[in-house]
Amino acid sequence: MKKIFEILLVIICITCSAILITKYIRDSTYNKVIIKDKNISCDVKYRGLKEATDFVADSSGNYYIAYKDKIQVINKNGESYYLIKNDKLNISSLDFSDNILYFSSNTKIYSYNLSNKKMFEIVKDLPNYGDYKNSIVKVGGDYLYITIGAVTNSGVVGNDNKYIKNNPFMHDISPEDITLKGINFGKDKTGAFQSYKTRSTNGQLVAGHSPGNSSILIYNIKTGNSETFAWGIRNITGMDFNSQGKLLAIVGGIEDRGIRPVKGDSDYIYEIKKGNWYGWPDYSGGDPITSPRFRLNNNFNLQFVLDNHPTTNPPAPLYQYNRVSSIKSLAIDKKGIIGNKDCIYFYDKSNNNIYAFNGIGTGKEEANLPKNSFITDMKIYNNSLLVLDSNHGYLYSISKSRGANANFNIDKKMYLYLVMVCISGIIIVLTIQKK
Repeated sequence: MKKIFEILLVIICITCSAILITKYIRDSTYNKVIIKDKNISCDVKYRGLKEATDFVADSSGNYYIAYKDKIQVINKNGESYYLIKNDKLNISSLDFSDNILYFSSNTKIYSYNLSNKKMFEIVKDLPNYGDYKNSIVKVGGDYLYITIGAVTNSGVVGNDNKYIKNNPFMHDISPEDITLKGINFGKDKTGAFQSYKTRSTNGQLVAGHSPGNSSILIYNIKTGNSETFAWGIRNITGMDFNSQGKLLAIVGGIEDRGIRPVKGDSDYIYEIKKGNWYGWPDYSGGDPITSPRFRLNNNFNLQFVLDNHPTTNPPAPLYQYNRVSSIKSLAIDKKGIIGNKDCIYFYDKSNNNIYAFNGIGTGKEEANLPKNSFITDMKIYNNSLLVLDSNHGYLYSISKSRGANANFNIDKKMYLYLVMVCISGIIIVLTIQKK
């Protein structure tokens, strides 16, 4: 009877250990990043960051994690605390320069001085009310670059714009003077850059207002002055500077929805230059909206809504993706620490892939993220591409491989489980032999 009990005890211990290890492996596999490039590897830098919206790091190794209404600090010693908590905030983007945090929240931009712990509202009244209302902030030299998205898909308010129930007078605001052709859409005859159900007329002048939609605003950090940097940019979903100081951005293409739908458009990567108009809402990807590539069917082409365009030859993109409303979170490897110098990394939310674009050809698939991942931003710090997955709460670190088996990373907890199993087995065997 005693021998049977001892055998059962051994079976129970082995079974429990197997269940524990299986659970760990299953959880690790579920959250595994599949690396496509043998020259790079991936680790998890931080966990527990669910619903984080953005992150930055300083030169001392401290990380600042933004959430909807708070900013968390993870210092270089691994200690964590909240720097800011304010339930009135809705933080969508975060950047850092000279010991100051800059972040966007709804229609405002704030600065937070890490030295004196003071927060200031530095830009207000951004027209962030529509489809693309989350501004991205990026420091470049003495300027803070602020994206302002379009209110609508293609310049005309329609039933696809859900906000009209609560804000029926919202519409796109042009940052520069424009003239309309008087083309109206839908049964309610709504004109471009007009409130819902409001007609436009041929030759109608719409006065520019800064800040305006579909633009980039620059704020002088030293003087506090601001101005429109570029316009006619539908919506930016990621931007960064390369080693030459050029601003590159992902620009979303026009979608097949609303009362001025567009078929056949794509997402793009552009170099954004000061003073340029990039074509929206009458051009996309450098092509006029009347081009055959945007034709709804064989018998109908879209019409321009603007008269006297700022140019009939707006800049062409550096890269055209194969889908629309898919790519976001752009990071540039300025020093070539992971791949080629100035390689552009971006994320496709439709397939959870990270791609690398080296300026020629198509993007190369670098990594596939776990199911249900949602990447809110990617940045390059300390020789790594850092990727924030707000759904799983992970900050991934992708870097050059450290050896042949660099992609096979075993968590320290796994070693602990194995040691516990071995010790338990040894104790059981010794106990049985003694008896």
